[in-house]
Amino acid sequence: MSAPVRHRRLIALAIVLVAVAVFVVLMATRPHPQRRQLQTPAPLVTIHQVDAARPPITVEGWGTVEARRAINLVPQVSGKVVEMSESMRVGAFFGADEVLVRIDPTDYRLAVEQARSQVAQAEYNLATVREEARIARDEWERLQQDDLAGEGLGGTTPNALLFREPQLRQAEAQLAAARAALARAELDLSRCALTVPFAGRVLEDQVDLGQYVRAGEVLGRIYDIETAEITVNLTDRDLAWVRVPQGPDDTTVGSAAAVAGEFAGATHTWTGRAVRLGGAIDQASRTVPVVVEVRDPYAAGGGRPPLLKGMFVRVIFTADPPPGSVTIPRRGLRPRDEVWVLDQDDRLRIRTASVVRAGVENAVISGGLRPGDRLITSNLQYVVDGMSVRVNGAPGRDAHDGTPGGAAPAASDASTASATAAGGPTP
Repeated sequence: MSAPVRHRRLIALAIVLVAVAVFVVLMATRPHPQRRQLQTPAPLVTIHQVDAARPPITVEGWGTVEARRAINLVPQVSGKVVEMSESMRVGAFFGADEVLVRIDPTDYRLAVEQARSQVAQAEYNLATVREEARIARDEWERLQQDDLAGEGLGGTTPNALLFREPQLRQAEAQLAAARAALARAELDLSRCALTVPFAGRVLEDQVDLGQYVRAGEVLGRIYDIETAEITVNLTDRDLAWVRVPQGPDDTTVGSAAAVAGEFAGATHTWTGRAVRLGGAIDQASRTVPVVVEVRDPYAAGGGRPPLLKGMFVRVIFTADPPPGSVTIPRRGLRPRDEVWVLDQDDRLRIRTASVVRAGVENAVISGGLRPGDRLITSNLQYVVDGMSVRVNGAPGRDAHDGTPGGAAPAASDASTASATAAGGPTP
C-alpha cells in the first residue's frame, strides 16, 4: 500500500472517531424532560340570571279571515232589471238597506190595483149580505111581536138560513182572501227592490241592466263588512290559556287577541276577541277551533289597510302566568323537565322543574327555580351533578336575552367551547 493511500485512510478514521466522540458527549449532556400531570379544564358555560319578571304567556295560531255573513243575492220575483246600483260591482261597497238591483215593477203594480179592486168588491158583497141579514132578523122580530097565533109562529126557532148566516160567513171569507191577495201583491211589488239589512261588499256580480232574471236565480254574492271572523286551531294545552265561551249559557268574556297580517309589504295589527268554539274538534289534528271576531275590519286609521276577506293572519292571545312562577329561556329547559343550575361554588346542580308551559322561546316554571338562581343555558355532552364548570363572562343574562350582564358570546359558541373542554362534539 502506498503512502498517499494510508494517509487518506488515517484522515477518514480520525474524522469518524471525532464524530463518535461528539455524539457520545451530546448524549451524555442532553437535558431530561420533566413529567407533568395534564389537567382537563372545566367546561365553559353561559348562564342566565333568573329574575322575578313575569312576562305574559303568549299563545299563537294562524287562520284565514272570513266574513261573519256571506250570502247569495237572489230575487224572489221575476222580471227585467231596470235599475242597478253602482255599488253592484265586484269589490264595491254598499250600505245597509241600499237598493242594489230593481226589477221592473209594472206588472206587480197592476197586480196590486187588481187586488185592491177585488177587496172593494168583497167589501161590497159583505156589506150587502150583512144588510140582508139585518132585514131578515128585523122581519123575524116583527112577526114575533105580532104573535100570529093562527100561523103558529110564536114559539118556533129561527133557521140559520133565515138570518143568512152561511152567506155572511162566505162573504167574510171572500173579503179575507181578497185582502190576503192584496198583501201578497204589495209584497211582490216591494220585492222588486233587492236590498240587504247590513253594510257589505260585492264578491261576485252575475247580473246587468236589462237582463231578465227569474225568482231564485243567483245574481251575485255579497258579504258583511261590519264583522270579520278568524278560525284558529289550538291544541288542548294552548286552549287552557284562552278564555272563550263554551256553552249557550256561558257569559265568559273571551280573551282579547292581536291579529297581525301582512299587506303591501308591511305588517299591520287589528284587535279581536275570542267569541266561541268551533262546531267540532278537528279529527285529523285533534285541535280545537276557536273563532276570533274583529269588529269594523274596514275602519281606516293610521295608514292601516282593511282586514280583507281571505287574508292569512297570525292571532296572538296573551295570559298572565301563575303567581310565584318564573320565566326562563326555552333552551335552559332540558329533557325530562330538568334544569341545570350553577351553585355558589360554581358547580353544576341538576334539578327537576315544575313546567307550567314550554313555548318556542320561553318556558314558565312554577317550581324548581327561584329568582336569583344562575341557570345554565349552554349545551354539554356529558353532565354529572356536582361537576365543576367555568362561567363565560360575568354572571348575568346571556347575549340571547338582550340585556346587559356580561360579554357572553352566542349560545352556539359557548356550547362549542364547553364540548371541546369535555372532549366531544356538541349534540
